[in-house]
Order: sequence, then structure tokens, then C-alpha cells
Amino acid sequence: MRRAALLAALAATLVVPCAAQTAAPPESFTSQDKGYCIACHQLPEGAGPRTRADLGPALTGERMRALGRAKVREVIEDPTRANPDTVMPPYGRHRILDAAEIQRLVEFLLALP
Repeated sequence: MRRAALLAALAATLVVPCAAQTAAPPESFTSQDKGYCIACHQLPEGAGPRTRADLGPALTGERMRALGRAKVREVIEDPTRANPDTVMPPYGRHRILDAAEIQRLVEFLLALP
């Protein structure tokens, strides 16, 4: 089974309904044909769809702000620079996401509670 299909099947079983959301994640965060971050990462309660995904670290505003805008962008563009063994795809280097989509993700992540 292709990796994307496997992640999609896994994420479909992990999404839990969320009562109230304070901010809508960018389409690339939840879209299977884009970043599909929700397949591996959890958001703070109320910031987007709840999942039981734990392949990647939980994404919290405090953690994102500690990393800083440039580092968050770098990790999205090509996480293999920081960790050659990561399973996270290099969204920018492989042109899965364009610069504007990466920018929207960075701003969303930095604004998380």
C-alpha cells in the first residue's frame, strides 16, 4: 500500500469530533492531497480536528513560538535537514506545498494556543 494511502486510512480511523474550534487550520493541514498534517500530529483542543495521531509531536503554540518562524518554516520545507531519519515528507523540497501554503501553515502554527 502506498504511504499516502496508508496514512489516509490510518488518519480516517483516528479523527475524533471536536465540539468547538477557535481557529480553522489551513486546507493543507487536513487535505489528503496536500500536507495532511493531521494524519501524524495533534492540535491543542479547540484549534482544529481532534485526532489520536501520535506519529509526530503534538503541535502547540508554545512549542512553535519557541522554535521561531524561520525554524518552523524550515521544518515544513525540508525536515530532513534537521533530522535525516524523519518520516515527515519535505513538503517544500518535493513541491507538495507551494510557498504560500507553507506560509499559511507557519502562521497557523505560530498562532496556536
